[in-house]
Amino acid sequence: MVTIPLLSSVDKDSPEKLMALVQKGDSRAYHQLLSQLEPLIRRMIARKVPAADVEDVVQEVLVSIHKARHTYDGSRALMPWVFAIARFRLTDYLRQHYAAMKHVHVDIDGMHEFLAQPVTESTELSEHMNEALKSLPQRQQTILTLMHEQGYTAKEVGAQLGMKESAVKVAAHRAYKQMKTKLQEQ
Repeated sequence: MVTIPLLSSVDKDSPEKLMALVQKGDSRAYHQLLSQLEPLIRRMIARKVPAADVEDVVQEVLVSIHKARHTYDGSRALMPWVFAIARFRLTDYLRQHYAAMKHVHVDIDGMHEFLAQPVTESTELSEHMNEALKSLPQRQQTILTLMHEQGYTAKEVGAQLGMKESAVKVAAHRAYKQMKTKLQEQ
């Protein structure tokens, strides 16, 4: 009768020790190792891949680990080896994903009519914005008008008004806060 040792001593072992057992053919250690690695790989992949594709990429990583398990050198740390494999699979996925995105066709035929329509603003909102702008000190009104209506940068506004760029930014920030307060009151 063949007895199979229980993994009670392996349960708390490092991934490196589990991989050593995996390389010797221990299927329970293999299951335990994959159970430890899968959440780590999933977190890594989920940060860079659309949610719909995370599971597929994680499975590709796990399959790659399975296929390459014989190449792992037991004298080295396991996690850099695992994450290198995950990085390669992630790179493959992203390469394919972006290559496929190049061929996505966007129909813009109907856009001409949409773009030809006049831009309309809510007159009520516009009136409130003008009222809030007029409630500001003259210098802040000038800064916001130059930056937002005429498209000047803070540096250009500073040159026109004889102010430092940082002073223009501070004045604009304070003006935004005052306008926000005024608009919230209305």
